[in-house]
Formats: sequence, structure tokens, C-alpha cells
Amino acid sequence: MSPTQRVLSLAVVNSVGFSATTAMALWITSVQGLLPVEPWWGSVVGACQLGAAAMSNLVAPYLFRRVSCEELARAAALFAAICAGFMAAGHAPWLFAAGAIGLGVGHGLMLNAANALLARSHAVQGNYATAQICEVAFAASFYFAAGTIIDLFGLRAIFLILSVLALLAALLMHRLSLSGRSPRDAPGAPTDGAIGWRGPATALAFILFFVGQASFYQHQVAIGSRLGIDPPAMSRLMALATMGGMMGAVAAKMAGLRFGLVRPLMVIPLALALVLIMAVRTQDGLIFAICAVMIQSLTIAIIPYVFTILATLDPTGRLPSRGPALLLLGVAGGPLLAEVCLRKGGYGLVGVAGAAIVLVSGLLFMMTGRGIRGGVPRAA
Repeated sequence: MSPTQRVLSLAVVNSVGFSATTAMALWITSVQGLLPVEPWWGSVVGACQLGAAAMSNLVAPYLFRRVSCEELARAAALFAAICAGFMAAGHAPWLFAAGAIGLGVGHGLMLNAANALLARSHAVQGNYATAQICEVAFAASFYFAAGTIIDLFGLRAIFLILSVLALLAALLMHRLSLSGRSPRDAPGAPTDGAIGWRGPATALAFILFFVGQASFYQHQVAIGSRLGIDPPAMSRLMALATMGGMMGAVAAKMAGLRFGLVRPLMVIPLALALVLIMAVRTQDGLIFAICAVMIQSLTIAIIPYVFTILATLDPTGRLPSRGPALLLLGVAGGPLLAEVCLRKGGYGLVGVAGAAIVLVSGLLFMMTGRGIRGGVPRAA
């Protein structure tokens, strides 16, 4: 298998690993129409699903030290396929919740292995940008199809699709395993002490960025409904917004590190904070749609830069492999932040709180980015 084929295969697996996050935006605020549950139930289960994915992503290096990355991702994908089937078939809230949490565990393990392999490849920033382009294309296709699928077959069909996608990921990782197997931890992995303060600071910034972003993202269906946009139309708008993320991914890939790390990591959070406030305060559907596109574009643009910092601090891939856990922890916290803000001050407060948290993440990104020049961390 050529290096390009390998990167593309890992990019697809990475996209499938985040597919539950993509689908969650469709069901988190409408699951009470599918199951006999309270309106807050979807947010709690969604947060538990993402929390489970984050935790399994973090502990994978310790629980599966003797398992190759390819074997771990293949087994995790098969487990995820089974759990997605439970979500599709379960009519009891507890079975749906168990399937959602199990799906999170499977995806977390799969993402850990796939990102460890991506981080060990050459041209890390470009490869992560390729992975983001693939993920955006996948999410856009998913959203475009979701509206029609929900109209024809109902919301449960979405979970069957997740199961099929997980089986696809298992087949791709099996094909990768035939061309060689990589150890769970690469030789010479640095200790946490060798990584220094920039590792924890970047991790905290990454989590905070997605807490602020997800406070809007996971509730955008409900926000759109206030403007008269029904769920099928909203899923298509989300597809359009996701295509906007393609612009961010392509820009990150083309620019690479030409402009350094500091300026993008300073400009992107500032712009996102302003757009978040505008998105929740506007009463115009067109402005809301433009904001949705910009939010997705800015979000996708920053990810390759963050993974570049993580891979520079730890070229063996151990630290970057935990990157999805950081992202998922942030995405899990976003809906909970939104629920608290909704009870206190409505969606206007959601935008202000999300923007403030994103700005804090931008300050932390600037601190960690200034410590890296030419791909090498400077002495603290």
C-alpha cells in the first residue's frame, strides 16, 4: 500500500470515528420524539457518549499496550458497529443509552489508533489537513443524505448507517494490517515530563475551544427551529455549513506553516467568538446560515495547527493520538454548558459564554504556539 493510500485510509477511518459526533447533532434535541424521555435526556446521553469516547481514547495506550494500532482499530470498529445496532433497535431508553455509550467507547479506541498512525507519518500538518478534508466531505454527505433518510425511514435509520460505516472502518483497518503492524507505543516515546508545560496547555486550550464551539453546534437544530427552519431543512443547512468547513481545511493544507502558528491560532478563536454571538442573536435566517458556515470553516481550520503542535511535542504519536479525546471532551461539555446557559438566560447567554471560552482557548494557543519555531520546541 502506497503512503498516499495509507493516509487516505486512515483519513476515512478517522472520519468514521467522528461520525457519531456528526449524527449526534441530529438526534440530541429530538430524541424525545423517538423515545419516552424528558427533553434534557438527549443532552445528557450525548455528553455521556462523547465522554466515553474521550475516556477510552485516553486509556487505550495503557489497556492495549501489546496490541498493534491496526488490530485495535479493527476490533474497536466491530464493537462500534454492534453498539450502533443497539441504538437502532432499542425501544427502551436504557438500551439506547447503553448503545450510545458503547458506540462512544468503540469510536474512542478507533480514533486513538488511527491518529497515532497519522502522527507518525511524514508531513504531519498536511496529512491532518487531508484528514480534515475527508472528514468534512464525509459529514457534508451525511447531512445532505440525512434529511431525506429521516423523511423516508425515520431517525433510527441514521444509527443503522453508523453501524455500516463502522464495518467499513473495520475492513479498511484489516487491509492496513495486512501491509504491516505498528506497535501501540512507538520506540523512544518521550515521558510526560519531557513534553513540558506546552502539552497540558495545548490540551486545555483544545478542550476549551470545543466547549465553546459545541455549545452552539450541538444545539443549532433547536436554534434554527426558532427561525422557522424545520429539522430536514436544518440537516441540509448543516450539510452546507459543513461544506464551508472544506474551505477551512483546504486553506490549512495550502498554507501549511507558512504563516507560523501564532497568527492563525490568534485570529481563528477571535473570529469564532464574534460569529458565535452573532449566530445566537440574529433573527434573520440568511445571517444564521452564513454564521453556521463560518463557524464550521473556522473550526476545521484550526485543527491541523493544533495537531501540529502535539506532533511536534511528541513525534512518536502518543500525544497526538489522544487529540480526539481532547476534542470529544470539549464537544461533550458544550451541550452541558448550553443547558446551563439556557436555564439562566436563553440562547443569547449561550453565545456569550461560548465566545468567552473560545477567547480563553485562543490565549492559551498563543502561549503554546510562541514556544515553537521551525517545528522544534524552544527551551522553557
